[in-house]
Amino acid sequence: MNTQFLRNMLLVTTVLLIAGCANSPFYHRYVMAGQVVQASEGRRIVCIGAPKGAEVGQILDAYRVVFRTDVVEEGESHWSRKWVGKVRIDGIIDEHFATVDVLEGGILKNDIVALRER
Repeated sequence: MNTQFLRNMLLVTTVLLIAGCANSPFYHRYVMAGQVVQASEGRRIVCIGAPKGAEVGQILDAYRVVFRTDVVEEGESHWSRKWVGKVRIDGIIDEHFATVDVLEGGILKNDIVALRER
């Protein structure tokens, strides 16, 4: 069979499996990802999705989506994630948002935050 077809089927299957677990504690503890919604001087707020999905003290890696100009192969993504720093959750605002302290790097609005890989 076509290798590209098999890759696409694997990707679709993985997405469906993860989507089915989107509200599970496992998902929020190990796969949770969010977005920086405010990055003004001294105050950074991230979207966490649910209060049980994040805990004060958790460390998140921050990434910025960048456009790649070195793509040469058809089907290869023109976008990639660039690591830009790390933050620690210092307070839960409500079921959707949390405040964070920047531990390293420069974090901007719309950056992506995700639990650090263990």
